[in-house]
Amino acid sequence: MVLDFWFVRGVLEQKMNIQLQPLVMLTLTEPGQAAGKILTLKWPRQVLWTGLILAIALNAIVYSFQELVFPLPSDLGLPKLSPLTYFGVMLAIQVVFVFALFAMGRWLGGQGSLEDLLVLVVWLQLLQVALQIIMTLLFLVAPLLAGLLNLAATLFGLYIFANFINEAHRLGSLWRAFGVLLMASIAIALVLSFILGLAGPSLLGLSANV
Repeated sequence: MVLDFWFVRGVLEQKMNIQLQPLVMLTLTEPGQAAGKILTLKWPRQVLWTGLILAIALNAIVYSFQELVFPLPSDLGLPKLSPLTYFGVMLAIQVVFVFALFAMGRWLGGQGSLEDLLVLVVWLQLLQVALQIIMTLLFLVAPLLAGLLNLAATLFGLYIFANFINEAHRLGSLWRAFGVLLMASIAIALVLSFILGLAGPSLLGLSANV
């Protein structure tokens, strides 16, 4: 997993002609400025969709490793997804999420393009891969600390994401950006409910007639 991430880092630095470490630090300290810098890099739509697929694939690899090291108890009744199924579900969710961010942002007066939202989502997905690798390794030595840091990272991630949406759509308000994020999340919840409604029984090992 670590080798995969460093390989992706090398490719991105070569293609983008920028160092990723300062961009990561800028994302954590000044997310609005980081988003503005990322948006100045004009990528073809095909490359961006390929980047999203790559990011989801890396997430699926991390998910598989976590399932191997920290298997969920069978008595919880939670679906255990295969890596390929996880990849398909997450890819579908992220595609809907990108379009929802675009549509909801435009509805609230935003001006961002689909490519603007896509490149920011890809960047955050790649950062999530790095974060999950760090959290997985930390969980092996300090589970409680890893859990607390993961919660803090999730909340801080929402703040970063709102800044990215605000910058992409040029909304001029973090509250409106949070509104876009909330409405897009509701759309994702509906899609996820639909997917679970179709595949849930089989994932849980139950008959479709139950």
